[in-house]
Amino acid sequence: MREYRCTRNALYLHKCIGNNITARQGHYIWAINEEAAWQEMARRYPEETAEGFTVQEWEGFDVIVVEVRQEESKNE
Repeated sequence: MREYRCTRNALYLHKCIGNNITARQGHYIWAINEEAAWQEMARRYPEETAEGFTVQEWEGFDVIVVEVRQEESKNE
């Protein structure tokens, strides 16, 4: 299975930058292929199948979060 980033093509109903497809929230779906990912989006959003969905293969990555603190200066 692969991970796919899917976006809803239907226009947002409120004014925002969401009408720009690159600014839209991604839905990350594990599926056997692009068609299966599209079908999962259709299951989740059946009222938007006419507008369709954008499906892109996605390669996730591991993220390590670290806390960085500024050292107190003895000169202050």
